Amino acid sequence: MTLWSWISRRRQWDVIRFYIEHVDKIIEVVDHAKKMIEFFLVKDLEGIKREWYEVFKYEKEADEVKRRILSELSRETFHPIDREELIRLVLTSDDIAAYAKGWSRRLSLIEPTNIPESTLIKLREMAENVHKSTLLMKNAAEKLLSNPKEVLNISNEIERLEEETDDIRHEVFKEILKYCEESKVSQCLMLKEVMDSIENSADKCEDVADTLRSIALLSI
Repeated sequence: MTLWSWISRRRQWDVIRFYIEHVDKIIEVVDHAKKMIEFFLVKDLEGIKREWYEVFKYEKEADEVKRRILSELSRETFHPIDREELIRLVLTSDDIAAYAKGWSRRLSLIEPTNIPESTLIKLREMAENVHKSTLLMKNAAEKLLSNPKEVLNISNEIERLEEETDDIRHEVFKEILKYCEESKVSQCLMLKEVMDSIENSADKCEDVADTLRSIALLSI
């Protein structure tokens, strides 16, 4: 018996549709969190404030969709293994938005005046990889029912992006350590936490890829 064999075709699409709606909100959160870094590069305080509002708004909407999905899963008759996989998929995806909100909140507490441009560019590259990964997550979800083998390829690409992000993080960390020698302790700590939150978000993207891969393999 495959993962989806006990659910009606309509219910299969309902589950995926709800999840894609959730991912759409997560994509928005990450996109606006990435734009906050871009506004830091040009020291646009109004832009930073505006993007933080958007991050907060979409993260709240993502939470609402998450709760709706979990409510659906609690009402329907799902096989325990399948329910566990779907819950893991939803909660891990939601963590991506939570970490993106985290790095945005920390950015809103930092003065952008003296942060090295090269550091911000690398942080933006890390955030761009997270954003690319969320778009791939949506693509993979759309193919879960129609072409599960393609989900494996997409999951591999998300994994590659996480590895690339980790490499960039090592370079950023060196720059932040140097920055810490010349800046306020509070600024230093906040900047490191921004870096860590972006990395954690990328790690969660990889975890989502693993879950999507697992569901796809059970569906082939």
